Amino acid sequence: MRYSFALASLCMVCVLGISFRSYARSTAPPMGSHPIAPTNWGFECVYDTDCAHGEWIATKSQPGTVRLWDSGTQWSILNPAAGTYDWKNLDTWLDLIAEHQPRAVMFTFGHVPCWITSGECTNWNNWSPDPPSDLTSSGSPSFNAFVTALVQHCSPAGHCVKDYIKYWEMWNEANNLPHWTGTPTQLYDMFAPVIPIIRNNIPDAIVSTPPICGGDTSWMTSWMTLENTNGRLSDYYGFHVYLESVEPETRIYMVERMLATKNTNGWTTTPWMNTETNFINTTDTCSTQFTKRECQAQFVRWHVLQYALQAGGGGAFHVGWYNWETIRSGGYDTYYYTMMQWLTGATFTASCTDTDKGPVWTCPLTEANGTQALIVWNATGDSRYKPAPEFVDYKYFNGTYGGATKAISQGQATTIGMSPIMFESGN
Repeated sequence: MRYSFALASLCMVCVLGISFRSYARSTAPPMGSHPIAPTNWGFECVYDTDCAHGEWIATKSQPGTVRLWDSGTQWSILNPAAGTYDWKNLDTWLDLIAEHQPRAVMFTFGHVPCWITSGECTNWNNWSPDPPSDLTSSGSPSFNAFVTALVQHCSPAGHCVKDYIKYWEMWNEANNLPHWTGTPTQLYDMFAPVIPIIRNNIPDAIVSTPPICGGDTSWMTSWMTLENTNGRLSDYYGFHVYLESVEPETRIYMVERMLATKNTNGWTTTPWMNTETNFINTTDTCSTQFTKRECQAQFVRWHVLQYALQAGGGGAFHVGWYNWETIRSGGYDTYYYTMMQWLTGATFTASCTDTDKGPVWTCPLTEANGTQALIVWNATGDSRYKPAPEFVDYKYFNGTYGGATKAISQGQATTIGMSPIMFESGN
């Protein structure tokens, strides 16, 4: 997440001394059509909200993954001086997460502490975007020491990092100058000795590429070339794509470009994640050019489009909503809860398509109970839609109708609109 409008624009435009390389011992499944798991639904609680200070978010929808970024657990905060660690914020999270199981956790690295930066420390939160001053082609001893202490840490209540944090993201938005001024090569050198430390201490650790922003395919190509040449570090391919003021059916093209880059570089079966998304990335709110109804509809369509997108063999393995409290304040809680209830365990069998190149989109899937279903919407407004004869009922992705199932007769036309509905077959 960016910290001001000035910093946000950059992303929107872009867009211990161990010296060996590590090949990933991946426990991530290869890409392919797959049931949506509870952990595929993610949220992030930012540092200036109640949930970052020990209060779990009071929403009906309770996703399966917590992403720890902008939540007071950055390197500069946990390691404020050489050999000194302040685990208070992390302990709060470990204890909260332990109370709200089952729950997966994703830790995202970022923010070089001022005491070890190679450049200036001008940020208000005592961190620098510049590489560590002790970084060489063999890594950074200061970073190695921090990661070693981190993965071996337990809260006073006995809740340990190794037991709760499975997902590890390499450096938040490394293509965004406010977060990293170094080269991709420097970042690779920094993480090559660190990934073995994580894997040796965290059972079944899952590692993601640095999640870049702004659809920066050039930066990701450079990164994948490093991993292809010097040794794979990551299990997952991660990025950040916000809706901004663009409708989901257009914004999904940026996701498709990112995945085409992944596949072109030989990572076709590598699972992918959009670990940070929302509407506008500076306000975490939907554009005022859209009505509340349109925003709620876009919220559902954006998630469905990503979970269904089969580019590379399967849909998103994780979509993480930044600033979780906006789910409640934006009026999306019932929508998110309904998506989770209906889609968890379901498998999308093809990407969503607008077969007539018009406003009507359809997304085929198999529900958790084996029922064949079809999610349908009209991106521009209401129209009549006649599903195939095998569909016998439909239901809405919102609370207006209470999620009730409405029966239809064979060949019966139904009104569809901007908010998706799901048709179900009789088998």
